[in-house]
Amino acid sequence: MWTKISLFKKSIFTLISLSLFIIGCNSPKLEYTIETTLNPNNISPLTATLQINTDKPCSVHVKVLGDIPVEQSIEDFKTATTVSVLGLYPNKLNKVEVTLDFDGGQQVDIIEIQTQELPDYFPSVKVDKLEKESMEPGMHALDIHFANFGKFRSAPIIFDDQGNIRWYLDFSFHGAMLGPFQKIKNGNILVTGRRTIYEFDMMGKQMDKTLIDNNYGIHHDVLELPNGDLLLCVGTRDAYIEIDGKTILSDSDFMIHYDRKQSKVVKKWDLAKHLDVSRDDLNFFRGGDWLHMNALEFDPRDSTIIVSGRNQGLLKVSWDDKLKWIMSPKQHWGKSGRKGNGYETKSYLLTAVNNEGVPYAKDIQTGHKSAKDFDFPWGPHAPYLLPNGNIIVFDNGPFRNYNNENNYSRAVEYEINETNKTFKQVWQYGKNRGIELFSSIVSDVDFLAETKNILMTSGFVSPKNIHRAKIVEVSPEDNSEVFEATIFFKNTNKGKKRGWGQTDILYRSERMQLQN
Repeated sequence: MWTKISLFKKSIFTLISLSLFIIGCNSPKLEYTIETTLNPNNISPLTATLQINTDKPCSVHVKVLGDIPVEQSIEDFKTATTVSVLGLYPNKLNKVEVTLDFDGGQQVDIIEIQTQELPDYFPSVKVDKLEKESMEPGMHALDIHFANFGKFRSAPIIFDDQGNIRWYLDFSFHGAMLGPFQKIKNGNILVTGRRTIYEFDMMGKQMDKTLIDNNYGIHHDVLELPNGDLLLCVGTRDAYIEIDGKTILSDSDFMIHYDRKQSKVVKKWDLAKHLDVSRDDLNFFRGGDWLHMNALEFDPRDSTIIVSGRNQGLLKVSWDDKLKWIMSPKQHWGKSGRKGNGYETKSYLLTAVNNEGVPYAKDIQTGHKSAKDFDFPWGPHAPYLLPNGNIIVFDNGPFRNYNNENNYSRAVEYEINETNKTFKQVWQYGKNRGIELFSSIVSDVDFLAETKNILMTSGFVSPKNIHRAKIVEVSPEDNSEVFEATIFFKNTNKGKKRGWGQTDILYRSERMQLQN
């Protein structure tokens, strides 16, 4: 278990003669008190609240001072205001500037807030490249999970452009992995356990908690729909597949639509209905994990869902549960269904074409070779629908071309022609960097709306036993890197039992504003 950082120190700061007044000589003075509570919700050690009481209505602006300030404002004029402070530096006596604007003047005060050091298992962060003028605004959010002898302990982290950790949430109270960490439309944080859906604000206040039907186990991804409902990757307790005359318990092969207003599951998709569960070209780790679904993307244009299955590829399914296409090497695809008695899947496989629309040779279509300007996504994660209708995805690259020799990962963009059942590669980044960005598991890719840059996250990079993650923001116009950071993990449990929960992982990263 974690050692909780639980600080509820309170201090009263009253008006003193050294306060700075920015008011006219004849302006009335302001009487006020400021009460500070550090870590107000007991899971957010680098946040605080200020309770400000004044004898005249005021608006409030606070700024955490430092090389990279973090600011929050309350524009309403009140005599009693609670304002959030985010972005405190760890293990430091932070100086926070408080500006009070009132009818007749302005007053500025400096208060001090002492924080404790970070947990000793947190990673170190090195910023390798920073071109601020070309970057997407915001700080750098990590959906990170720490080795805990098979269980994982989760603590989403945000660091600034200097590599300083300025925010995190301590999820040790849950006792197991929580994720993926993401900010939803209302500005709150959403995370899930196997059966629990949590919603927090950025101060760590729990806004909602829901338990789903215990027949389902949530894993890998939860997606907020346009109406606020959720799509979730799940496994079920009673799902089996038949392979070679054997009945095997399967996992990670259902999606559910969860209605948040009604707090219930209203729709379910069985992915085994549409795929060949016996296909084991990349699935030779555990038989029941034939698909290993790890991400979902919703296409609002036609209410379809793009699914990433690490062991099979990408597929698209309609809202009324019809298979649209499969993006995967054309090898060993047979009948769909849990017993292999469904329909033939081969006709749903997309054909890879070059820029002139000409299909590649057979050995490229089957995945035995890669073209200079094309390859399939191998062991993919995190498909993302671009504004132009194309798809970007993190191509992890394990066992590329059915061997373990071409070890590179990349972000890649595909254009799909659903009418002709063809697709072509239009952009990629990462191949030329080889092993230094190779992540055989987890990882992420995002489109950044303001700059139109691409954010690539290699979440599990381990050459020469230096276990780390890499985050790269790249301009797709010329593939130039405008930001890059290395996350150096501390927990690898070397020489001990290996496997899930035994080694730190960075599942995803996001560019995110640090504000409540």
